[in-house]
Amino acid sequence: MPVEDRRRVSDAPRATDGTEWEVFVRETSTGPMQHVGSVTADSWDIAYEQAATLFSFTADDLWLCPADAVHRFTPSTLDEAATPADD
Repeated sequence: MPVEDRRRVSDAPRATDGTEWEVFVRETSTGPMQHVGSVTADSWDIAYEQAATLFSFTADDLWLCPADAVHRFTPSTLDEAATPADD
């Protein structure tokens, strides 16, 4: 997707009652990491417990990343606060 077609998704929090965590899994030991969703929790260990409950049945590896460390982009204009990727 050309950079001019992407928009940065707003950095506004998606939840107000805890830290957001992005969840990535690898289905096999040689497969790629894939983003599968997010969870909201006050600590990484609670986030891991939630993510493992939701996603570990399909995962060889499970990674968590604080959502505020992830930059999200989309070709969609659904997010009113989005800015073009070249900004």
